[in-house]
Amino acid sequence: MAMPKNKIKVVIADDHQIFIEGIKALLKDDDKIVLAGEASDGEDLIRLLGSKEVDVVLMDINMPKLNGIEATKKIRQRFPKVKVLTLTMVEEAHRISEMMKAGASGYLLKTSGKNELITAITNVKNGERYLSPEVSKKLIDSVLSEERSQSAGPERTPQITNREKEIIKLIIREMTNEEIAKQLNNSPMTIITHRKNLLRKLGVKNTAGLVKYAMQHGLGE
Repeated sequence: MAMPKNKIKVVIADDHQIFIEGIKALLKDDDKIVLAGEASDGEDLIRLLGSKEVDVVLMDINMPKLNGIEATKKIRQRFPKVKVLTLTMVEEAHRISEMMKAGASGYLLKTSGKNELITAITNVKNGERYLSPEVSKKLIDSVLSEERSQSAGPERTPQITNREKEIIKLIIREMTNEEIAKQLNNSPMTIITHRKNLLRKLGVKNTAGLVKYAMQHGLGE
């Protein structure tokens, strides 16, 4: 039987039959949408699209045989007129990004209501993108977190003088302030000052911390 030309033809791709039945119940009385089929995995979906006229696929991500991301890539290559609207419980920012890069036109969580689902289907059918508010927030938070991380920059390496490096090597050898002072021809008070400066520069609290930092960063070589 031919599909009505004035309605949006939708296919549901999900490996949970109870969810498919729930979506069918939500959409069965809508005057703008008609259900054109269903698939329980990505491979079944691709076969179905080869035999039916479809406008929008409601795509889950976690499916057997061929997941939603890979299935979306194949759809973009083989059926470029078909729009993909992600409908999933997966809300991690990196998975959202992967799905959109694969070619999805929208991303909706399964917790969304009927009105939002119909709005999303209509939007992507008309060539627009649709991200639910929760999904948009996830992406924005992810971008801001990355920007903060980049602005912080790499960990700064403290500027250690040659004399301080010499003192570090002698500290590692467990020499006292007096012994270090004698070897470097300085006063013990000068060595004590250098020690304090090193603790401050390296961000450690005592000699044990200083030695540990020096060994980890090659300052005792």
